[in-house]
Amino acid sequence: METDKLMSEDIVKSDNFELIKVTNYSNSTLNPNVSRSTQDLRERARLQYGEEKGFKSRLQEYFLVNYKSSLRIRIFNFLIKILSCILYCVRVLNDEGNLLDKNNYSNFSEYHDLFWVDRSHTLWILQTIVAFFSIINTFIYFIITYKGSILRLLLNIHFLLEIVTSFPLIVSVFLTTGREIYVPIFLNCWLANGILNAILNDINRVSNVKHSAVSRQYVILLSTLICLVFTGTCAIEHLQRAGKNKLDLFTSFYFIIVTFSTVGYGDVIVDTKITRLIVISLIVAAIIIIPSKVETLAQTYLEHKRTGVDCTQGFTKGDKHVVVTITHFEADFLQNFLTEFYAHREHQGYIVVLLSPAELDDKTKLLLKIPIWSQHVVYIRGSALKDEDLERAKLSTAVACFILSARHINNKITTDEHTILRSWAVKDFAQHVPQYVHIFRPETKLHIEYAEVIICEDEFKYSLLGNNTIVPGLSTFITLLFHTSRGEEGQKSQEPWHKIFGFHSGNEIYDIRVGDSRFFGDYIGKSFVYASFYAHKSFGVCLIAVECSNGEIKLNPGNKHILEIDDRVFYIALTNEESLSNFKRDINKQRKNMNKTLSATKSEQVIDNDEIEKQIQINQHKVKLKKTLLQKAKAITTFKFDSPQTLRGDSNTIIPNIDQVTGYDKPSSDEDDDLYENDSDCFNNEIIKTYPPVSVYIGTAPVICHMLKKQRPICCLQIAEPCKHCNFRTAIEYNFPSKAIIVAVDKTSSGLYNLIIPLRAYYRPVEKLNPIILLLELKDTQTPNPAFLDAISWFPMIYWMHGKISNLENLLKAGVCNANSIIVIKEGSTNVEEHLADCSTIITVQKIHRMFPSLRVITELTHASNMRFMQFDAYNFYALQQSKIEKREKKRGSQMPFMFRLPFAQGNVFSASMLDRLLYQALVKKYLIKFTRLLLGIEQTSGSGYLTSFKISYEDLWIKNYGRLFQKLSSSCSDIPIGIYRTKKMDLKALSDKFEKIKYEEYNNKNDIHQNNFYRENLSRVVAEGMKNLGLIYDNYENNNEEKDKLSYVIINPSHDMEIEEGDIIYIIRAPVKESATSKKINPKRGLIRKPTQLSKEINVLSNYASQYNEETKIK
Repeated sequence: METDKLMSEDIVKSDNFELIKVTNYSNSTLNPNVSRSTQDLRERARLQYGEEKGFKSRLQEYFLVNYKSSLRIRIFNFLIKILSCILYCVRVLNDEGNLLDKNNYSNFSEYHDLFWVDRSHTLWILQTIVAFFSIINTFIYFIITYKGSILRLLLNIHFLLEIVTSFPLIVSVFLTTGREIYVPIFLNCWLANGILNAILNDINRVSNVKHSAVSRQYVILLSTLICLVFTGTCAIEHLQRAGKNKLDLFTSFYFIIVTFSTVGYGDVIVDTKITRLIVISLIVAAIIIIPSKVETLAQTYLEHKRTGVDCTQGFTKGDKHVVVTITHFEADFLQNFLTEFYAHREHQGYIVVLLSPAELDDKTKLLLKIPIWSQHVVYIRGSALKDEDLERAKLSTAVACFILSARHINNKITTDEHTILRSWAVKDFAQHVPQYVHIFRPETKLHIEYAEVIICEDEFKYSLLGNNTIVPGLSTFITLLFHTSRGEEGQKSQEPWHKIFGFHSGNEIYDIRVGDSRFFGDYIGKSFVYASFYAHKSFGVCLIAVECSNGEIKLNPGNKHILEIDDRVFYIALTNEESLSNFKRDINKQRKNMNKTLSATKSEQVIDNDEIEKQIQINQHKVKLKKTLLQKAKAITTFKFDSPQTLRGDSNTIIPNIDQVTGYDKPSSDEDDDLYENDSDCFNNEIIKTYPPVSVYIGTAPVICHMLKKQRPICCLQIAEPCKHCNFRTAIEYNFPSKAIIVAVDKTSSGLYNLIIPLRAYYRPVEKLNPIILLLELKDTQTPNPAFLDAISWFPMIYWMHGKISNLENLLKAGVCNANSIIVIKEGSTNVEEHLADCSTIITVQKIHRMFPSLRVITELTHASNMRFMQFDAYNFYALQQSKIEKREKKRGSQMPFMFRLPFAQGNVFSASMLDRLLYQALVKKYLIKFTRLLLGIEQTSGSGYLTSFKISYEDLWIKNYGRLFQKLSSSCSDIPIGIYRTKKMDLKALSDKFEKIKYEEYNNKNDIHQNNFYRENLSRVVAEGMKNLGLIYDNYENNNEEKDKLSYVIINPSHDMEIEEGDIIYIIRAPVKESATSKKINPKRGLIRKPTQLSKEINVLSNYASQYNEETKIK
């Protein structure tokens, strides 16, 4: 296609000619006497103001430039060509071959029928009219495209065909003898084929809709085949007129089809040389043309599959759809999204449109071919930054747009920048479509504050890591609570803890209007805590939060909040109330399943009771020795009731009474006021409760914390470097009142701020605040961001130091021997294969675990499947058995088969990808993000409670079961328990009866060997040498494997009848406390303490003796 420098408009390719750009030259341009500068000025004036158009220019605009009028002309011309072919067929059908007899020709009869045909006068008139319109159109195109080269026009194949098929009929108007001459009008089919291609292009331009390229190639291939068959049919029929075996039109069509299909029956033959030559030519043409067309179609189809489909043609008006845009797709990510999204009944009829510039890999393609997804998922290859791709995805009519960030990209800052641009592009294209955005860095929220829901991974990840140190297993609790499940995991296992853990993992958060609820409708006008306790007792659901009229969510607002008919409440349950089709039957079914699960622990309880009975028999002899003292006591019965051993050993023992839940707060005692005065003096010295004066990033939620009255010097923050204010070089020298929390991270980020906030929240007892030591992998000359240091300098007991977590000396300086736990975080980018991105973290954790087996190591992994490598022990037979359970659960279709892996079950590891499920559910549960932030303590609401925990000791076993614990906490201080973190010794009590004893003994023997092998002794020697070099006391080092003999798991929303065991950690949502609350009121275990004022002085003396006596006997 030729071009010109001065072209002003593009002219598309016509049906018969290869068009060029139209150029209008001014007279001065052709005048060589005019200077170049003058020509440039005139050309600029022509381009700016235009020039008067002549007749030729108007024809060009009408036939070529204006694509709407051009399309109409081409359609008319196409119909003319088709009509000419139809008239040719009519002429053939009416030609009976009588022309020779009619004119009495005796000579040249053999070839006479090839040049002369029998054509009726009416048919001649129609064919001539059609030819006239066709030739006029041809000459008009010749005029408007003439460039001074007649030879180029005469050599154009389309022009030659037009002359051959139309010009003889025009001449026959003036030469009557030529009206019966044969004209190969059937060749017009090829002209119609060329016009059809131009029409398809014009249709795209007129409609502004890009039709499928594959469909266009299908049309082109089909039209080419039709032209070949039609040409062969007409040519064979006409040429056989000169032969002995004359063929009609249908027989010729049959012959061509049989020949082209390579069948060749041989029942129809051609007997002239020219006919056989034409057949050979047609076969050669088909071999050349058809493969090229098929190849073009195949390439277009493959490219079409890579780019996905076009939703503008596939949806009906009633279809609802959501658009998911992400820069990189992974099969696991896609499966998690689809499973979680379609797990909700409200989403069943939705179509998910995947918009991504990345090509789907083979695994993802196979996933989308699964019948359950193939009808609901549409993939489009494109970019959210292009309006045409957003139009293909029909974003303007979408219910929502999920803008997700790919973890495959190493640099999170760059990923967030891409996310911001995609979000802006979506907002610009469809302002009304709500956006659900996933980002990494908290500071990114500033740019997309308009989004409906924003989930910041670093906020949730760091806050979970921090909370895990003071609320063990919270990451597992949160992960399971916000994961859609039916509680069927582990029910086929023989392990009792699998059944309990898996069944209670089916609990989720739901919301409902009180006036519409059968769970809580009867408690309208009652206090919040009253409704929570009795709803749990009656239906097994746990009421934990309420949404106020101003839209704020409050966790356990306490007895001050009275339920109203329009309140929207949030509760934990196995299923939402709306899914209970038959309320009573379904509730009874849930109770039956819960009782069946609880029966799995009966065998354990029998063993425990037998041991307790033996212990009681031993103690009876000791009790007789004290008979004289006991008989003198007036409250001897009370002693029997209060003794934990007696309560657990005698089923006929009277259990101490617990106050009824009335829904009213009890007045505080005078003792609390006395404590408040003492605490106030302590607070006024150094620490106050207020908002942090400096924040790390814009957009952080205001949270009241324990803050220093006076900012510490920046030099004092570095714990391993002495300064003029402090000469200490190790954490041990500081003699902290509580065990420290070591946070090992390779680089600082704003997310670390969210780790500190929950650990310094005002509702944490100030005397139990754990020091936080940041072990930063920086260069010796490099320091953290000054803004970050300025922010943490206002918090009490927060330090940092240079060092690597893999360096033993750095760990010892950080006080790892006396640490509460250590958090390992890897923020640096890696260039390895995506599933190996966690390799460094896993190996580092393994080193620490081998050197300090009693230290609790908490970390986060990118991929959930890598959790099986955490604290890997080839000699731990029972831990290795969990891989078999994981495979069974995966075969059963479980979306969390790894939940029975011991590190995840005990809450030492989680994957941030699990938090994506919060965003996937946000379309139905818009409150989840806000609710999770309140639960983790990175956001506070006035009048809202908070999450904390306490541990059940031996003296607390008088409470017996979870229902009595719920009643005691609710009646005494309006607290609401929501779960249990249970730790059991890994022996035959915790394992199933079918667990082979031989294998278990083999496991124990291997474990003993492992504990005393060379590597263990060598590690102990290395640690001892390192402590000696730093002047540390070796007695502080504990190198034992007691933790390996234990397994831990969480129980979400236990039933009323579940037994409480020693060592259980109870998750509770405490009622709101004031900022000025004393340490006693903040004490999480405050609600479980029995008031000594209910006992007489004699009983107090005896109770003190009893407790001391029980401790002595327990030690013995």
